[in-house]
Amino acid sequence: MKNETKPGQIDWTKKFIARMGVRLQDPDRDRTNFPTGFTLFELIISLSILSLVTLIIGSGFSLGLKAWEKGEKVAQETQVIRILRDMIFKDIKSAYPYKMKIDGENVIVFKGSNDSILFVTAFVNPSDGGFRWIKYSYDNGSLMFKEGTLPDKNLIDKIAGKEEIFDSNIGKIEFMYLPSDENEWKESWDLGEKLPAAVKVKITNFQSFVIRLPTGLFTTSENDEMYEMLGK
Repeated sequence: MKNETKPGQIDWTKKFIARMGVRLQDPDRDRTNFPTGFTLFELIISLSILSLVTLIIGSGFSLGLKAWEKGEKVAQETQVIRILRDMIFKDIKSAYPYKMKIDGENVIVFKGSNDSILFVTAFVNPSDGGFRWIKYSYDNGSLMFKEGTLPDKNLIDKIAGKEEIFDSNIGKIEFMYLPSDENEWKESWDLGEKLPAAVKVKITNFQSFVIRLPTGLFTTSENDEMYEMLGK
C-alpha cells in the first residue's frame, strides 16, 4: 500500500535520508545531460592522435634499427681491414731478397706498382719451410691474391695465371715504395738488385702505414739515411 503524507505531516523518510547526506535522484531530471560515451568527433580525434604517436614510435624504431645495422656493417668492415692489414704487414715485413734468373738476368723477385705488389717472403709455416712468393693486386673494388712456394722454375707462368679474390668489397688499396738512396716515395718498383727500404700501404680511407723491409743489404750510412727519410 502506497504511503501518502498528509498535509502538515512530516515525511520522516525524506528527513532521515537528508540527515544521512544521501541525495535522491529526481526521476523527472533530464538524463540526457549526462554523457554516456564518446562522440564521433572525439573518437576521430583520439584515433588521429593514436596514429600519430604510433607513426612517431615506428619511425624512431626504424631509425634506430638502421643505425644499428650501419654500425654493425662498419664494425665488420673495420675488422676485415685490420685482418688484411696485419696479413700484408707480416708478409711484406718478412720480404726476402730471393734471386732467380728472369729474362736472362739474375734479379731479386720484388716488383710493384701503385695497385699491385709481387715479392718473396720468409713468413711461412715451420712445417712447410722454404719461401713463398706472394702477389697482391687491386682490380675494380676487389683485392686479388696469389701465392706459391719456391724454388719453382715455372714461377713466371704461375704469376701470370688467374688470381683468387681475397675480398670483393675493398674500396681502394695503394702501394708506394721508398728507395734506400732517395727521399721520395715512388709509385712503382722494378725487378733489380735491391729491395726497397720501405713500402707504404693505404687501404680505403684508413690511415696509411709504413712497413720497413730488411736492411741487411745496405751499408750503415744507407741505413741511417733510410730512417731519416722514413721520419718525413
